[in-house]
Amino acid sequence: MRKTIQFSKAFLPCAILSLVLIAGGIVSVVLQGINFSIDFKPGYIEEVQISSNPSIEEVRDVLSEYGAAVKHTGSGEAKAYQVRIADNNQGTTVLDNVTKALSEKYGEITVLKTDFIGSQLSKTLGFQSILLLLGTMLCIWAYSAIRFRWDFALGAIIALLHDTLIMFTFFSVFQIEFGTLSIAAVLTIIGYSINDTVVILDRIRQNIQVVEVKTFNEVINRSLSDTLSRSIITTVTTLFAAVSLYVFTSGGIKDFALAIIVGLISGCYSSIAISSGFISLVRRNWKPSYGLHATGKSFAKTVSVN
Repeated sequence: MRKTIQFSKAFLPCAILSLVLIAGGIVSVVLQGINFSIDFKPGYIEEVQISSNPSIEEVRDVLSEYGAAVKHTGSGEAKAYQVRIADNNQGTTVLDNVTKALSEKYGEITVLKTDFIGSQLSKTLGFQSILLLLGTMLCIWAYSAIRFRWDFALGAIIALLHDTLIMFTFFSVFQIEFGTLSIAAVLTIIGYSINDTVVILDRIRQNIQVVEVKTFNEVINRSLSDTLSRSIITTVTTLFAAVSLYVFTSGGIKDFALAIIVGLISGCYSSIAISSGFISLVRRNWKPSYGLHATGKSFAKTVSVN
């Protein structure tokens, strides 16, 4: 028989640890804010072609002093470099400096187009990102409530909010640049974490019907013990890919991979401790008065009769 680990004894310490971390994140946001990338700031976009076709890392190094974000656009003969730089009240001077730096390094370059992104558009992008996160949470809550029960659904949402806040805490404390890739990382972790949580909730729902226990914590401990190896193996396997991305890439992808690593660890932790801990708190007065327990028969006896 599989050994049952007493996870319920760790629910309170884990909740306190999470509250301390999130409170630290709130303090960090108040004191130093979040290091938003130029994706969320007004600025300029310049698209250039360079005849020598340098690597994107080389172009980023040349423009590093301007805080520019650089990425490839097009392919083949149409290959170009999109340079985005924040507007620091320097007007088009900052674009002139970027063009000059590239010309001095690579010789002849061709400026294909130049655009300006105003503050209103940047605010709209930030607002839409928040709506995207909230909409995702709402859809997941609706799905969980239909498939399980309201307390299971709310426990899953609390775990997702926990993961989101932990990731924002990480971004703020270490001043990791927060851009559109960061939003993608948060949404990726939300999807990953809810998958892990649903597996655990499904086992809890199953064990309520077939495991003869006296308290709900016994159901949770049994369910978490049943799914522990799956949770750890899945997380570690995914971590291999995320760590590889972090080690062998650079720029925005490196930050994306680092955010995924933090989110994976937080997601595994919250699925086990936060979601289950909340459900345990809600059902602390639960009695085995339905399912197989209502008949007064053990699961083994029921199977033998059938």
